[in-house]
Amino acid sequence: MQFLKNISLQQLWHDAVQTFLKFPFVLLSAITGTIAAITLIEKDNNDFDENKWLVKLIIVCSAGLIMFFTLELLSRKYKFSLKARAISWLGGLAFLAVYYYYIQPELRFMIRHMALVLALHLAASYIMFMNQREENAFWQFNKALFLRILTAALYSAVLYLGLIVAIVALEQLFGLDVPDKIYPELWVFMVGVFNTWFFLAGVPTDITELEETHTYPKGLKVFTQFVLLPLVTIYLLILYAYLGKIIVQWEWPEGWVSVLVLCFSIVGILSLLLIHPIRNEAGNMWMHTFSKWFYRALFPLTILLALAIWRRVSEYGITEARYVVMALAVWLVVTVLYFVFSKQRNIKFIPFTLSIIALLAVFGPVNMFQVSEWSQVSGLRHLLEQNGLMVNNKVQPAQQNLTRETEAQISSIVDYLAEYHGFEAMEDWFDADLTSRIDSIKADAESTWMIRSATRDEVLEQMGLEYTSAYEVGRRQYFHYSLDRFDDKSEVFRIADFDYMAEVWLRGDDKKQDLKLGEMPMVVSLDDNILYLAFEEETLRMELEPVARKLKKGSGTNRVQSELTYTLAGKKKQVRVTFREISGQEEKKKIEIEALELLLFVSEL
Repeated sequence: MQFLKNISLQQLWHDAVQTFLKFPFVLLSAITGTIAAITLIEKDNNDFDENKWLVKLIIVCSAGLIMFFTLELLSRKYKFSLKARAISWLGGLAFLAVYYYYIQPELRFMIRHMALVLALHLAASYIMFMNQREENAFWQFNKALFLRILTAALYSAVLYLGLIVAIVALEQLFGLDVPDKIYPELWVFMVGVFNTWFFLAGVPTDITELEETHTYPKGLKVFTQFVLLPLVTIYLLILYAYLGKIIVQWEWPEGWVSVLVLCFSIVGILSLLLIHPIRNEAGNMWMHTFSKWFYRALFPLTILLALAIWRRVSEYGITEARYVVMALAVWLVVTVLYFVFSKQRNIKFIPFTLSIIALLAVFGPVNMFQVSEWSQVSGLRHLLEQNGLMVNNKVQPAQQNLTRETEAQISSIVDYLAEYHGFEAMEDWFDADLTSRIDSIKADAESTWMIRSATRDEVLEQMGLEYTSAYEVGRRQYFHYSLDRFDDKSEVFRIADFDYMAEVWLRGDDKKQDLKLGEMPMVVSLDDNILYLAFEEETLRMELEPVARKLKKGSGTNRVQSELTYTLAGKKKQVRVTFREISGQEEKKKIEIEALELLLFVSEL
């Protein structure tokens, strides 16, 4: 209550102004980004090209917010003059201008953006504490930031909910017509402006005062000691039990265990950071033991992690996601070695090295995009050469059926390249002008998904293959094709050139039908994917498996009459066969025709 008594509007205004003066361009970035987001919500059209500049502005402002925050902390550390601060602001604005020109709302750019923002957040945690001393100040500063983030989030959420209830009350009680857009716009304002301003108002910047502070929240100690540490210990025991299992059974670890080891390690390291100031105090023996042995206990698990990653990469190559896991694994091994063998064991090592890894992963000479593309293209080349689809560095269309598993592997890599990298690295593999064909596809496609699908299918067609999903390998697939009866012309047939017409249904156990065309008997039957038309003088036969495969290569299940009409000619009889329906199933490249609905037009020669 005493706290509430000391609050006044004048004091709030004064604190808000002081916060703005301390972090002017941080708040300007937040305000600009918020205005851009609200403008985007207000727009009624979904034209991406028209709204692209707003999306780019929001992305740039999100980077500017944390970048200017880091610059302000740096200026506090070295006590920049106003002139020096102005130079840093101009430098930051110049960077953001270039960044706006460079960034695109596409997956690769967004991954780079997230890595940059992560690196800047981590840099903000240690930028004021670059020397070996002031470790307590570093911990106290980040503790204050952590608690301030939680407090700001709580205040923002409660205030937002309160305002929402007030708006609903005005609608219900006074019949006001409030636009639905007010709700997301209010949320954007609360998160973008209020939450940021409130957070910045509580950021400590006096390093000397932080170094002399030794307070430790009791709630944080209870949470860490009785929740986090026991959970970390339980997961440690589970992982060690699994390690023992694979040693006894002498088998490769499951791929997902790498994610589990990483998550466990990160939570364990976070727990160590939280208990760092009090780990050696009297009465905290459990914390002291945990902090002493955690990294040593983690060392065998890094071997398990390396084995799991190696298995996955050796089988499927490197992708962006696997690169991230590999980079985190390298960082984890380096961190373990540092805290096991180094005498300094400075906790600033953790955010500093992680920020370097984040930047190198997306901007370095061997970044995730270059490595992933190289790995997948190399894997594809190996598969093509191994299966005779590439000779003298040129793709040769498949002359024989490949195994379904091989087709699925090739399809998976081509699909991945279509989505993430394109096919520039493979241009000289083909005699056809692949670039022109893909450009034509992009010009006609209506969505990103259509571009991916069409370019993938174009490249596979150049290889003489069709797309095969790995999910479908080994599974039974059902197919059904029918005459398009919604087309007015599909049920109109010319019969002047024929003597007889008959409708035939073959399905289930009834795959034989006896007919009488005038005085002429005829037997229609389906056996082992062959359609037999038996007359007294001769028997006409038709292989149906090629028909099903041809239909499968097309698109959709409904077909026009010309696609489903075939003519069988013998010495005495000629029959035009129109398939109204043909259905069956395929498993492991083997097709089985199960049902037919036919129209037969018979003429005597």
